[in-house]
Amino acid sequence: MGIFDYEYLNKEQIKGFNSYKYSCVDTSPLAVYISHPFWNWLVQFYPRTWVPNVLTLVGWGFVMGGFVLESFLDYDITRNSFGTADPIPSWFWLLAAVCTFLGHTLDGTDGKQARRIGASGPTGELFDHGLDSWSTVPFTITIFSIFGHGLYSISGVHLLCVLISTQIVFFTTHWEKYNTGVLYLSWGYDASQFGLMFIYVFTYFVGYEWFQFFVFGKWNIAACMEIGFYACCAGSLVMSLKNVMECKNWKQKKTGWKAAARLSQFTRFFLASVAWATKSPNSIVDVDPRMFFFCMGTVYSNITCRLIIAQMSNTICDIYNLTLLIYLSVIGYSFYQPAHELFVLRISTVAILLLHIHYGVCVVRQLCRNFKIYALDVSYLKNAQK
Repeated sequence: MGIFDYEYLNKEQIKGFNSYKYSCVDTSPLAVYISHPFWNWLVQFYPRTWVPNVLTLVGWGFVMGGFVLESFLDYDITRNSFGTADPIPSWFWLLAAVCTFLGHTLDGTDGKQARRIGASGPTGELFDHGLDSWSTVPFTITIFSIFGHGLYSISGVHLLCVLISTQIVFFTTHWEKYNTGVLYLSWGYDASQFGLMFIYVFTYFVGYEWFQFFVFGKWNIAACMEIGFYACCAGSLVMSLKNVMECKNWKQKKTGWKAAARLSQFTRFFLASVAWATKSPNSIVDVDPRMFFFCMGTVYSNITCRLIIAQMSNTICDIYNLTLLIYLSVIGYSFYQPAHELFVLRISTVAILLLHIHYGVCVVRQLCRNFKIYALDVSYLKNAQK
């Protein structure tokens, strides 16, 4: 067996994937009247040789690429702080808008292309949503980099809470499907993408200085945006609870207590992240915010991918996760040996990143072997037709 041939999925999960049927409801006005009509028109011009998973990967690459580029330009998220003499170049915000648009468009058309050429299936859905779960970090951190650090921004701890609120919305959507069997897409997704593009373009034309004022009292624009994220999170939670309560065919009815117990890993994860950020001996969230958020976001993505797999295969979600155990161990060690905190964060981030990539590649390859398809090639369709 090769390094990427390890089989993470058990027989029960594979069996569940074999009988999986996609069910989705998207009632967002922006999606219904703008996004989907545009995507339906655009996908007609795609060559039929374009692979849906490649579209997904390229779209995710634009989003993550913008985040990586900004990390080089403003690693510690301070370059746009009040009084700075060397802000982030204005061209970057126009580029960020383009990357967001392309990421959103490719993410919206990959499934349509798959259905158009007859390549749709659970592997592509898992590939798509797995990468989406990793995008919560670049979406959140990039937009708040406009405000820099200090007077007209929010603290690193508050930025972590904003990121968690974004992750909760994404997680809740899939937890809802885990119980109901239907993916009710959040209205906040399309709204956030259009909002990000607007703010990036606006910043390109007027400059980051425009955001440096207080709306009322000591509340600046960044703080108001933070409240907006929390409000969207609360609204999504209410709607998800409503959908679950109204569901007449609850998938996890017989094993509901086991499914609920699996929520504990998310609870531990979020609480541990906040505790580390607030009680860190070296204020790690301010010393190396990019690495902190990327590490945390990668662990979150790995946990969420396992939830998505359980939801799609109609099995109980894993309660143990090596990336989470490493993450929690690093937090504990940081309090035990504060002098090594930054070092262990960076080393563990590399280890967690490699583990997450290995997990994702192996799972996709295992599903491809099961369905006798290719992840990044659609030549198998011709063979199937023959």
